[in-house]
Amino acid sequence: MRTPDIFIRAADWAHSRDFGCAAGIGLRRVLLELTGPPRVGACTLDGSVPVPASWQVKGVAVTWPATTPGVDVLVLVHPGPLTSAIRSRAAAGPQAVITVPALPESLPFSPEQLLAVRVRLLRGELRALAARHPHAAEELLAIAGTAGYSAGYSAAAPRIAVISPDPAVRVELPGMEIVADAEVDAVLAVAPPAGWAPADHPTLRDAARRAGRLVSTAPLPAGLPGTVARPGRPLVDAVRHALTLPAAPPPAPRPGTWLRAADQLERRRRLLLDAHLTDLVARRAAAELADLARAHGLEPAPPPDLREVGGQALLIALVAGAAAGRAAWPAGPVTGVLAGVLAALAAGGVRWRRGRAEAHAVRAAGEAARIRRAPAHTPALWLRRTLAEEMQ
Repeated sequence: MRTPDIFIRAADWAHSRDFGCAAGIGLRRVLLELTGPPRVGACTLDGSVPVPASWQVKGVAVTWPATTPGVDVLVLVHPGPLTSAIRSRAAAGPQAVITVPALPESLPFSPEQLLAVRVRLLRGELRALAARHPHAAEELLAIAGTAGYSAGYSAAAPRIAVISPDPAVRVELPGMEIVADAEVDAVLAVAPPAGWAPADHPTLRDAARRAGRLVSTAPLPAGLPGTVARPGRPLVDAVRHALTLPAAPPPAPRPGTWLRAADQLERRRRLLLDAHLTDLVARRAAAELADLARAHGLEPAPPPDLREVGGQALLIALVAGAAAGRAAWPAGPVTGVLAGVLAALAAGGVRWRRGRAEAHAVRAAGEAARIRRAPAHTPALWLRRTLAEEMQ
C-alpha cells in the first residue's frame, strides 16, 4: 500500500528541524502514534466495551461520544436505529465511527479505511501544531494542505425522509438519499396548499422528535421546533441549511464530564505556558515576557538595576589594569600604560557582559515565575465556575 504524500512530507519536515525544536518534537510524536498499531475503541451509548483480542490492535477505553484524538476507529455497538444526533457525531469525525449490532471476531474496517482516517487525523494535528507554533505555521499548513488519501473513506449522503398529507408528492433532493425509515438526518415536511391542519400536528411533532431536524414548506404549529423553507428557495438548499444546525433535543448535560474537560483544558494550558516561558527565559526575551505579563493582567517588571554590576566591572578593571601596568612597567612607561589599559578594558568588559547577562537571566526567571503564579482567567476557569453555580 502506497504511503500518502502527507506522511512523507511531514516526516521529512520533522527530521529536518534543529535539535530541540518544539514543533519538530511534537510532529515526531504525532507521526509515531499515527504509524503504530491501529488505535481502536469500542463502546455503547452507555459505556466502554473491551476490544476483542483477536483484532490485534491497540485497544483504547472510550465512552460515547468519544471526542478524544487518541483513537483512529470508534466501533459503536448499537443494535437499534440511530438517531440524528448519533449520525451527526459519526459524520463529524475526525475518527471513523463504525456501527455494529455486536462486536465481530474480525476487524470491521479495512486497511484502506484506516489509512484514510489517519490522513485526516494528521491534517488536524498539523493545523493544531501550526496554532501552537506560529513561527512554523506557514510550513505546517502547507503540509496539511497536501492532497490526502481518499480511498475507502467518503462522507455518506444525508438521509432524508419526506412526509406529506398528499401521497403523490415527489421531491428531488440532489446529493441526498430519500428514505422511508426512521434512521434519517432530517425530515422534509411538504405542506398542502392550505398549510398544516390540526390533524397533521401529531405527525409533525413525532417527526421532529425522531429526526431532530424538521424542515417545513409552510409555517409550523406554535412550539414545534424546526425550520421553514422560504418561498422560492430550492428545497435542497433549505434541507442543507437544516443539516448544519444541531440536532434537537440536545443531550442531557453531565457536569462530571464537563469538569473533567475543564481539568484537561487547564492542564494543557499549563503545559503550553510552561513550554513557552521556558523558551522565553532561555532566550531572555524581555519584550515578549512583558507582553505575556500584560496578557495575564500584570505590570511588567522594571529593567534590572545594573549599577552594582557596573561598580564591580569598574573595580575589576582598575585592579587588573594596575596589576598589568605594574608588571609591564620595567619594559618602559608606554608599554606599562598600554598593558594596563588593555587589561582594564578586557577584565572590566568581561565582567560587565557576564554580570548584565546574569541580571537579565534572573529578571526573566523571576518574571516567568510571577506569570506562573498569576491568577488565570481562562475558558476552563469560567467553565468550572459556571458548572459550580449550576450544580448549587
